[in-house]
Amino acid sequence: MNNAAILIVEDEILIAEDLKDTLKSLGFNNIDMAHDKESALQKMKSFSPQVVLLDVHLENETDGIAIGKILQETKSCQFIYVTAHSDVEMVKQIIQTSPAGYITKPVKKSDLFASVGLALSKLDSPQTTSKSIQFKDGYETVIINTDSICYVEAEGNYLNVFCDDKKYVLRQSLESFIEEADSDFLFKIHRSYLVNIFKIVRYSKKEIFLGNKSLPISRSVKDDFEDFMKTKINA
Repeated sequence: MNNAAILIVEDEILIAEDLKDTLKSLGFNNIDMAHDKESALQKMKSFSPQVVLLDVHLENETDGIAIGKILQETKSCQFIYVTAHSDVEMVKQIIQTSPAGYITKPVKKSDLFASVGLALSKLDSPQTTSKSIQFKDGYETVIINTDSICYVEAEGNYLNVFCDDKKYVLRQSLESFIEEADSDFLFKIHRSYLVNIFKIVRYSKKEIFLGNKSLPISRSVKDDFEDFMKTKINA
């Protein structure tokens, strides 16, 4: 189905083999494995993966995050953390390295499919043609780059626009914001929420996750959202 190069970095061989078998059942066949930090860094050069499934804990507790920091700096590929731990402090460290997502163990087939698909969609959809939105804030005009938007929350006659580094409050309807933004990566998952799909780290039929923040998916759009994500995965 997909010839994307995927590297599994996992020190437990049985788990690595299970991930490989699951990926193959999903149609991915170009897969390699590494079981420690040193061999993982070597594979980055020799195998040139597009997506890395990265165990947080290898020989040392922070080996996975150390690799993630390297990948963040080099921007050579997309990477997804695989971890048995989901405590707040760990999530904070994970978010700081800007991964394409993270999956908790034991890994579910649907979570793996969704996360790898999201990572590949980010590779296939460069964000260099970003747009911006302008609005008045008192006597000043504020410009928001749409790439920086994480999600938008409708609250009465106002919108809370949560960006990478700041929150803005606009007196505007969600529909008019969508029309003005004119973006193909802002998806309305609920009557009160608009989300940037490139900020999603994982999702289910009921909710999406942006780091440790979860937002609900409306029943009326869950099928459309899932079809949209599958289209991205198979693109």
